[in-house]
Amino acid sequence: MSMWLTEAFAPETLVRHAALFLVVVALAMPTLGLVRLVALIAAVAGVVLSALVAHDSVGLFWWSLLAVVVLVRLALASSRRPGRPLTGEERMFRDQAVPTLTPAQVRRLLDVGRWREVIAGTTLTRVGEAVEELSFITRGQVDIVVDGKKVAECGPGTLIGEVGMATGTPATATSVCATPVRYLSFEAKRLYRLLDSHVDLQDAIELAIERSLGDKLNRSNIAAAHRGETPAVG
Repeated sequence: MSMWLTEAFAPETLVRHAALFLVVVALAMPTLGLVRLVALIAAVAGVVLSALVAHDSVGLFWWSLLAVVVLVRLALASSRRPGRPLTGEERMFRDQAVPTLTPAQVRRLLDVGRWREVIAGTTLTRVGEAVEELSFITRGQVDIVVDGKKVAECGPGTLIGEVGMATGTPATATSVCATPVRYLSFEAKRLYRLLDSHVDLQDAIELAIERSLGDKLNRSNIAAAHRGETPAVG
């Protein structure tokens, strides 16, 4: 009995139990930040125990690995912290495309997007071909061409490729950059994967597409009225 008590209350045993207890506490924390913080404390305690008290190389490896993983996750979370302000172009995307989202939600979208700069004459969509990306224009002008005739133009703050993205059908028009253009590109497959697991982002993108289509229809009707043609039905 005395031997059992001696072993149970030995310093290395107490430290080991304390470290494992902190792991359990970490899993019970109400926020992810607290989970990581307490897990890091547990990992440090485990490293100290393994290296200085128990001289356990296997334990040292696993506790060190836990510490490294937690530190990496903390660093990534810090680099994407919600409080970091959006850039001017990112604010433009949020204000004009997804105004219902928080900056943190916008950054989740931006993580799957890419900023691109292309020269005049670049084709973003081609009639009859699959739409590979959803594009948000931040600078420059894009001409919309049907049957070789320019029917509209899109400038900063507009979406290109939203019809194909929404319906999965080939492009109904060709979009050609009339000037050098800078835009935020969302590759279809990457965007779909994100939206499938985030209903809030899916709702925001669907609303952005609906607004874009409505705006383009209104502008088309106004242009048709000026030409004396019959407006499209909205």
